[in-house]
Amino acid sequence: MEDIFGSLNNLKQDIERMKFPMGTRDNPARTCKDLQLGHPEFPDGEYWIDPNQGCTGDSFKVYCNFTSGGETCIYPDKKSTGVRISSWPKEVPGSWFSEFKRGKILSYVDMEENTINMVQMTFLKLLSASARQNFTYICHNSVAWHDLKADNYDRALRFLGSNDEEMSYDNNPYINALFDGCASRQGFGKTVMEIDTPKIDQVPIVDIMLNDFGDPNQRFGFEVGPVCFLG
Repeated sequence: MEDIFGSLNNLKQDIERMKFPMGTRDNPARTCKDLQLGHPEFPDGEYWIDPNQGCTGDSFKVYCNFTSGGETCIYPDKKSTGVRISSWPKEVPGSWFSEFKRGKILSYVDMEENTINMVQMTFLKLLSASARQNFTYICHNSVAWHDLKADNYDRALRFLGSNDEEMSYDNNPYINALFDGCASRQGFGKTVMEIDTPKIDQVPIVDIMLNDFGDPNQRFGFEVGPVCFLG
C-alpha cells in the first residue's frame, strides 16, 4: 500500500507540475503568459519555456514581461543589436543593411545566447495572438519615417519580416512612430518605431532598408529591440 500511495503521490505531483509549471529548465512553461496564469506573483525576469511541450531538452530561456500582460521576449544576438552612428560613405541609399559591407541579416537568440530551434519558434508563434518589436533610428540630418519638409514618407525605412514580407508606411498599418525626432532632417535626433501586429509571422524583423543618407553631413545608426509575443 505504501508503494501504491507513493506512486499516486508522485503522479499527483507530476500533474501539478504540468498544470502549474515553474519556468525552470526541468519544468518549463509553454509561454510566459501560461507561466503568469499559474503564478501571478512571479516578477518580470528570465524563465524557461517549451512551446512544443516535447522533451524539455529543447526548452530555452526567455525574458518574461509580466508587467505587460505576460509577454515572451526574445532578443537579437550581440551582432544584431545595432550599429553606431556613421556616414556610411561606401554604401548606397535604398540598400538593405544585409548588403552593407558591415551589414548582416539580423538573428535572434535565447537569454543564454543560443540559437532558437525553428520548431520551437513556430510553436511560440502559433500560441501567440500578437507580437511587437521596437526599432530605434539614430540620425544626423537624416529622415527615418516622416519627412517634415517634404510632408511625405518617401524616405521612410523599410523592414523585412521573418516571413520575407517587406513592411513600411505604404503597406503596413501596424508600424507606427512612437517618437519621430528625425522628421525635421536637422541635427541629431532619434526615431523610435514600433511594429505591433496580429500577423505574427511578420516579426522578428530580419533586415532594414535605409533610404536617407549619402550626403557628407548625413549620418545614421540604429538599435534593434527584442520581439515580444503575447498569447
